[in-house]
Amino acid sequence: MRVHQLFTSKKSCRNSGFTLLEILIATAIFAVIATIVYSALNASISRVGAIKDGDFVFDMAAGCLHRMSADLHAVYVDQYPAFKPPDYDDPADPYVFEGDTDYVGSESFSRMRFASTEHLPVSTGDPENTAPEAGIAEISYYVEEDEDQESVYVIRRGDRPFPYDVDPYDTEPGDDPVLCTNVTELKFTFFDNEGNTFETWNSSDENVKYATPTAVEIFFKIKTGQGEYPFFTRVFMPVCREPLERVER
Repeated sequence: MRVHQLFTSKKSCRNSGFTLLEILIATAIFAVIATIVYSALNASISRVGAIKDGDFVFDMAAGCLHRMSADLHAVYVDQYPAFKPPDYDDPADPYVFEGDTDYVGSESFSRMRFASTEHLPVSTGDPENTAPEAGIAEISYYVEEDEDQESVYVIRRGDRPFPYDVDPYDTEPGDDPVLCTNVTELKFTFFDNEGNTFETWNSSDENVKYATPTAVEIFFKIKTGQGEYPFFTRVFMPVCREPLERVER
């Protein structure tokens, strides 16, 4: 009886452990499950990061497009007969509508300036240094390299109340507020009264018959860790100066 009990006890002890094969199978199953869980968690974290990046970028882009649209909707244009085509020795038109391209670093970006009633006076809190009242101002949009990061570009907005005698693009870095950061492309396209498109514009130039554009298309891209986001809108001008040939007819 005792021998049988002892034999049974030893057999139970041997059967209570795991074989090497069972351990290897369990390890493989655990590795597969861990990989699946890690992949799902990593995808979720990446998606949350993309959503946060997207929210920030879309808010910033919407603010930039809204500001540009508001400025263009309040454009100021000298009409005939107040406006006269300039002679070669005449002073520059203070209300010129101008768009061209400029190289910043190794990249080419559009820039634009025009007169608008959307001047945003800023109070300094110093009664001896009060900001000018709202009125006609020269608004400019251009790209500069970020002060803190090389090969990173920002969109700035210049706002100079009339009378202004400073080149809107000839400013010290950081003078004008930033509207968008991490910009990889900025392009303005101008439309004439017949729907033709131009990459540059100068309302004091005979090439556009001294007219101002009837619409401006705005396109820019913002880069994040998740990729590039393109943004686009077209602003139809509430007022414009017709080509001189139409007026002369």
